[in-house]
Amino acid sequence: MDEPNLDWTQIVAERKIKEAIDAGEFDNVPGMGEPVDLSIDPFTPVHLRIAHKVLKNARALPEWLQLEKEIQEETLAVPLRRDQGLHAIRLAKNTPSRDRAVARLRSEHRDRMDTINTLVLKYSFVAPASAQRPFRSFNLKHEMAMLEEAIRDVMTLITEREKAPDQSKLRQRRRFLW
Repeated sequence: MDEPNLDWTQIVAERKIKEAIDAGEFDNVPGMGEPVDLSIDPFTPVHLRIAHKVLKNARALPEWLQLEKEIQEETLAVPLRRDQGLHAIRLAKNTPSRDRAVARLRSEHRDRMDTINTLVLKYSFVAPASAQRPFRSFNLKHEMAMLEEAIRDVMTLITEREKAPDQSKLRQRRRFLW
């Protein structure tokens, strides 16, 4: 055997194909010498081929690819939206508006995590196993704990800022005293 990497079924198949070629059995095959039509997917069930062709002509993505895109977009938006929410807390003028900003951030962050986790779960059921990308679900408890830590840090900074004397008022006092 001159091809040690082939198993016995491949060797037998190769030999039978070579014998058929030598016997001329492939000389009059329909479509011989013509390009292969790649528009027909032999792995798509017959009853879905028309639907897939319509979707392809409309340039629509299959559901699993659309889910993949949404998961990526939502996951990239998490830190941006969190930072925007923390910034809104920093800019709040008083305690009630700050409390509303904190509540809104918590709610939106939890909703975003739930949405991503739902998309990941749906993707794992819809996408073909051979094409699935390894998306991870968010650990809601861990993510919310990290958000609470960030909120605590911002609130500490706000408290320190409020306790520190306003520099512009100090300058006005100095001018008045001089």
